[in-house]
Amino acid sequence: MTTSQQIDRQLWNRLDQVPEIGVHPQAECLKRIVAGQTSMTSKGFPYISEESFQTFVCRVPHLFSNGLAILKWVDGVLHHVRGWEDLEPCSRDSALRALKVIQNMVYTASITAPSDLWLVRQVLSTHKSLAIVGWLKSGNGLSPEAFAKEHQFNERQLKIDLHFLYSRGYLRLEDGTFFLSEDEAVRQLFAHLTILPKRDRGDMTKLWMRWFAGEEKDPEGGSLRDRLEAWLSFEAKKTRPQTSWIAGQWEVELGYRLLPVVLAMRARGLTLKLERQAVFSEIVPRSFPSLMDLLSRTGLVHDDRVTLLGARVFERGPGPFGIVGAYTSYLEHLDEILRGKVGHSWVSRGENVAASQDANRKSFASANKALDDFCTRFQFDYDVFIEHAVGKGEATRQRFERDRDERLRYFGADLEDAAIDEAIKEQERGVLPKNMKFIRSADIGEPSKITEALKAEGLDGKSAVMVVGNGFHEIRDQSDTKMIQVLNGYREAGILLIFTEETGLTDSDLLNTAWNTYHAGFRHVHEMSGQGLRPSWRNEKGEGMMSWSECAEKADYRVLHRYTATTRTIYPYKKGRRKNPSISVTYFCVPEALCRSLNISLEDCGRA
Repeated sequence: MTTSQQIDRQLWNRLDQVPEIGVHPQAECLKRIVAGQTSMTSKGFPYISEESFQTFVCRVPHLFSNGLAILKWVDGVLHHVRGWEDLEPCSRDSALRALKVIQNMVYTASITAPSDLWLVRQVLSTHKSLAIVGWLKSGNGLSPEAFAKEHQFNERQLKIDLHFLYSRGYLRLEDGTFFLSEDEAVRQLFAHLTILPKRDRGDMTKLWMRWFAGEEKDPEGGSLRDRLEAWLSFEAKKTRPQTSWIAGQWEVELGYRLLPVVLAMRARGLTLKLERQAVFSEIVPRSFPSLMDLLSRTGLVHDDRVTLLGARVFERGPGPFGIVGAYTSYLEHLDEILRGKVGHSWVSRGENVAASQDANRKSFASANKALDDFCTRFQFDYDVFIEHAVGKGEATRQRFERDRDERLRYFGADLEDAAIDEAIKEQERGVLPKNMKFIRSADIGEPSKITEALKAEGLDGKSAVMVVGNGFHEIRDQSDTKMIQVLNGYREAGILLIFTEETGLTDSDLLNTAWNTYHAGFRHVHEMSGQGLRPSWRNEKGEGMMSWSECAEKADYRVLHRYTATTRTIYPYKKGRRKNPSISVTYFCVPEALCRSLNISLEDCGRA
């Protein structure tokens, strides 16, 4: 037991005495974490030490079936720890905190890794076809500016791709030049990498949706099952040296295949029934051996039963999977984008609207509760509720359930017809209010689309609330000035604004947190399509893009800390506040004029 951190010796010795606990291949590492230092954040989240975190991510394989094995180990340890009544309460509590963090890290990786790996497989395939992989394999350094100029590549896209691969550990960066990582798993991946056939670079989610709907024929001719069987087949070794968290060929191939399958099942309404111990073949029609093999390899299904890990992925995975998967067309045409022949690429959310709703459900619940609390405290009344980036109208559905006041007017806005069409279906089902109006072709970067629609109904924004779930980052080519202008447009209309945004993270944060967020892939697809993520705070030197709070305050909004909600932080160990940002933040923004009329002071609510 070699470690620099303080270990609870009593707990370590008790763990050592339980034979079943030692059956996991990395039992010693896991025991070291359980007996290591732990604590709780001010918001009640358990955390471990930095050394414990690094031990876990670098020494304990935890993706897919490896993650399932850890969850089983945790269950066994929990059974014993809870039964040790003679153990010091502080030791028991610490062990329970550590086990909770281990469990959370496995659950998180099961949700975050597949979308990143789906991207990695396709980016590397394209880079191999364009000789970028070969250049790096030969030991050459790659300067994006020089390489793009020499090969007539799109320098901006090349940089986006390389920074993504760097953030996932496949490259190292020295003075602006990229080199292939020396990690053995990376070397093996690059050595055995193949170029995906053109037909496998299309929208595989749609093909799986066809299959689950009972179709037999491949749209391109032939048997649909034969095509899916061929797509599911791959050769890769599972064994690999465990010296880092970086995904090897086995994990990359699995993640690439898992994402479309899960999204197709979600689009067909199947994942909602896939709870723990559910019989998979009774819920998902037309299962076949190679599909079951994929789900077994990924740890989601065992002996036709949904596992603990599977239940989590089927419940939480479609949200982030769908957000990243909506950029299929960009990946399909990545070679053209890199060669400066942009082609026709776009974000396609048709099949992923439900998945986006899943991703935003929790933040909308937080937003609606904050709105009720604010209205109660300051006696604020509003007549209009607007949901922008409406999707299926999840924020409105929750508001409608909370408030059945028929005088409240509802509006749903979105740039894409597919989203509006889905919301209308929900309205026809009685899920959304009958008086809800829809605003089509509504670019969130154009406040006038909203104000004009309100004016047409004889309304204004001074008694309106607008809720947005991950919509403002979609504004194309945004600068600080442009973002402030957009927010100022909503503020001038008098709209109280509540919006959720994922935190923009640096390469360093992404590397150091491994699979603890899905932001590497999230950042990649949004940058590729010209969208922009922003940080919770700018760095100490004030460099980089303004934070969302800064932009809102520059637009004469006040961001109220009391009603602004944050999710867990990206690092599961203690760091300085401004060095450990939250995964996402739901900002509660009140126009300064409204703050004055309601007598809201800075002391009342503070600033976010």
